[in-house]
Amino acid sequence: MSIKKQESYQETLDKEEAKREGVGEYADFNDAEEAAKEQAARDQRALEDRQLPPDPDALLEVRHLKKYFSLKKTVTGKTTLWLRAVDDVSFKLKAGETLGIVGESGCGKTTLGRTILKLHQPTDGQIFFEGQDIAKYKPAQMRPLRTQMQIIFQDPYSSLPPRSTVGGILSEPVKVHKIVPNDEIKDYVLKIMEQCGLRDYYYERYPHEFSGGQRQRICIARALTVNPKLVVCDEPVSALDVSIQAQIINLLKKLQNTMGFTYLFISHDLSVVKHISDQIGVMYLGSMVEFGDKKSIFTNPLHPYTQALFSAVPNPNPDVKMNRIVLKGDIPSPANPPKGCKFHTRCPRAMEICSHIAPVYKEYEPGHFAACHCYPQED
Repeated sequence: MSIKKQESYQETLDKEEAKREGVGEYADFNDAEEAAKEQAARDQRALEDRQLPPDPDALLEVRHLKKYFSLKKTVTGKTTLWLRAVDDVSFKLKAGETLGIVGESGCGKTTLGRTILKLHQPTDGQIFFEGQDIAKYKPAQMRPLRTQMQIIFQDPYSSLPPRSTVGGILSEPVKVHKIVPNDEIKDYVLKIMEQCGLRDYYYERYPHEFSGGQRQRICIARALTVNPKLVVCDEPVSALDVSIQAQIINLLKKLQNTMGFTYLFISHDLSVVKHISDQIGVMYLGSMVEFGDKKSIFTNPLHPYTQALFSAVPNPNPDVKMNRIVLKGDIPSPANPPKGCKFHTRCPRAMEICSHIAPVYKEYEPGHFAACHCYPQED
């Protein structure tokens, strides 16, 4: 794979100065016209992909998924400002595998997971679950699928009802979805508790009587009581101590091996994602900037944002000097993202083209996608 020659620091300064003086390559470039062309091209690709059949090997397939939130409206109710929380995201996830979604806070990871589960109604795009497009499903249509798609929330303290016992919390979904006969519910729940490392005498206790790690085990047990096929793990270990994190991650891996679960694992901790994931997607400002299997992402990260994230991972070896990449500036608002490449305002390798034209999301290695002007954009 050929890579464009890197500009020197002085060349970058010269181009920036030329741009300010209005004599650069893109001095007369019409950003609004180019943005309209790019949007039309993306819409055309989405329209063409909509005609394709779902992948029979994928349990979950997401195509051009968008979730926009209305921020400002006119007096007639027309939206004039959108927050683009998830903007044109596509990926596939096979049964029994784990996809890790990483990125800084506010990049749209949690919104992506909740939109896939239809806790948020998608603005546009397709969500194929077992070959069925559920993006337009209404709540009544989603009800039978709730047992097959579950979520483990980030905060175990606020996601458990404080006035219910552990037995009541775990028994309720079993009763509602009629998983087992009523006279077998307690034995069924106790079996799930045992699989999740919870003692049987916890059945009559309340959530406030447990530690953070134990509460997260209760949340995991609650998700597993309906025997789901897909579990969205929304930063399930970020609020826990490191030692407890290892226990929860090992528990999730053990349950996956024994029960065949498929995980969409959302996290900002790359060390955790590396340990549990088969594939990794990197998000920035609502868009997927890089996607691939774990080995290719960790051995050859292509996008500068991915490289910066990896440089922040601490190395336990004191003799290894870290080459930290410090990103300049703050994360732009998803309500007003930068023109061209969304990352160019903070990118250490930004070129003039990056501020005008959005890079193409392309496959540069088998199964390894990236969107960056540092690499060839032509098909």
